[in-house]
Amino acid sequence: MFALVLAALLVSPPPRQARPASPGELTVRIDSARHTVTLSSGPFRIAGAPAASGAGSHHGMHAGAEMPLMHFKWPVAGWIRGYELSLTDGQGRPIARRLLHHLNLVNFARRQLLYPVPERVLAVGQETPDIILPRSVGIPVESGWPMAVLLAWHNEKPEPVPDVYVTMVMHWSPTNLVPRPLAVLPVYFDVTDPVGLPVAFDLPAGRSTFHADLTLPTSGRIIGIGGHAHDYVTGLALQEVTGRRVRTVSRLRTTLDREGRLQSVEEKLPGIRGDGIPLRSGGTYRITGSYNNPTGRLIQDGAMLHIILLYAVDDMRQWPTLDPDDPGFRKDVDYLEARSADGAAEGEHEH
Repeated sequence: MFALVLAALLVSPPPRQARPASPGELTVRIDSARHTVTLSSGPFRIAGAPAASGAGSHHGMHAGAEMPLMHFKWPVAGWIRGYELSLTDGQGRPIARRLLHHLNLVNFARRQLLYPVPERVLAVGQETPDIILPRSVGIPVESGWPMAVLLAWHNEKPEPVPDVYVTMVMHWSPTNLVPRPLAVLPVYFDVTDPVGLPVAFDLPAGRSTFHADLTLPTSGRIIGIGGHAHDYVTGLALQEVTGRRVRTVSRLRTTLDREGRLQSVEEKLPGIRGDGIPLRSGGTYRITGSYNNPTGRLIQDGAMLHIILLYAVDDMRQWPTLDPDDPGFRKDVDYLEARSADGAAEGEHEH
């Protein structure tokens, strides 16, 4: 998601709804006064990095680092407008988000725009800051929708990390809000085919560039744009391709530390204080990204490149409908379930 923190986390009164959780399950709490839904789980015990992987660089996930899918029903109707994520230990002390590889909030009730797979409402990486959008903007959701949290870790140190708790406070706007918020939906671009397949790919030594072209099925406006990548990334961009002409729609700066570790990917909200960036139906749009790997060797599964939009569709009727019998949808759901089963088998001794 995109960084525009407009409100601080407020201490909530006792929750109206809760259920007990153990590792692999979620506690879901609703605070109707604050308009928050809190998702929490733990404790998790995160294994240390294998000795061969070394430390100080993001070389993909370690074995067993992905947790089983944590299923739940979204409890309220309205518009999701942001989140605040925290990692803490058993004493409630904060843990650096660098331990997190990714956290996805998967919505099985709506499909993505460019791929026939369940919507990823949120895609949070270790470099992704929290966001709370204005009440005038939000992602529409319905009570009872089936969702799941997909969580993966990346411990760079050889020492295991015991008793990690995950808490995500989701901010939402109610259905009686006047005026009604502008409905935006997440749109996901990837340089690889993400339908039921891993999206990490090998990173060669030295400089390299990757891209993929996709056709947009509906016109609209970019309200927010951000991205995700791995260490040694040097840039991300969304471009429009018309014949031989390539026009940059938006370029995202990346910030690295002295060792090349990714610190942040630029995030923009052109539709909050402006009109947004228009995209046209039937247009060809290219995600492109570059890396500079100084290690002198190929890093297996060392790269990812995503761009994610908050997109205001001109005509919601043009958004593709969800088809649970679509082969791509079934392939992706089966892949998520297989990853969940593998994570449960590999992580039994870690939880």
